[in-house]
Amino acid sequence: MTNLVERLFSCIREKRRQVVVIGDVMVDRWIDGRMEQCQDGCPKFVQEKVTDTPGGAANAERCLSGWGVATSLYGYALNDCPIKYRYVEDSRIVFRADDDGEATRSSGYKWAHQLGLEMVGHAGAVLLSDYDKGFLTPEFIREIARICMERCIPCIADVKRESSIYQGCILKANSDWYIRYGHADVVTRGKDSPLLDELIQVRYLPTVRCVNHVGAGDCFAAHLTLALAYGFSLDESAVLAHSAGRVYVQSPYNRPPLPAEIAEDLSSTVST
Repeated sequence: MTNLVERLFSCIREKRRQVVVIGDVMVDRWIDGRMEQCQDGCPKFVQEKVTDTPGGAANAERCLSGWGVATSLYGYALNDCPIKYRYVEDSRIVFRADDDGEATRSSGYKWAHQLGLEMVGHAGAVLLSDYDKGFLTPEFIREIARICMERCIPCIADVKRESSIYQGCILKANSDWYIRYGHADVVTRGKDSPLLDELIQVRYLPTVRCVNHVGAGDCFAAHLTLALAYGFSLDESAVLAHSAGRVYVQSPYNRPPLPAEIAEDLSSTVST
């Protein structure tokens, strides 16, 4: 498994394929500061620093920035998208506030839907990043899946809703979704190795220190999609994706993992 990064780079050099990311673009806003008491009879948060990072589909696309691969993103504009405010004290999230915006926002993005559909047919693989924020309507998902099936293009759905919405897609889910809805092709389980068709494929040593879990699923899904775009097996793709996620969680503020870091992490893996 340790040569997966080298193999993938070789494939990318040989043929440039497009990874298309479609879905819920968001902003993760990190407000660092400290909690204090105030005269209003409630805790107050004293703001010291604010850091904005791309979230959701935008985070997934950015996580591939170190590979030199062509990507395209279709979703809400970064200045017109849901924002997740996370208030952080001593590296710990003490409060979160979500601003999802207008429920009808997606009606103004028909142009983005059309552009996304036009690009799907030219993709090496497609990632549907679904946070149930309105951009990915069931009809839009079905049309993307139809085009991908007709052209034998891997279509990976990072799922949020029930599975019938994503018919024809490769389902990437977390353990909470898996418990609620049942079968998925790949199930992430935090620090533990992912499940493929309900079988544990690999184990990883040693356990890494988690600095930031936010967006780790985006990172996993993006690398899973990239590897599948270049013909890697689902097993190999999940190994690469989990290693990328392990690197990702060791840094704050949604930092994309570097391929060299993934290669180093893979050297600590063993097959079972």
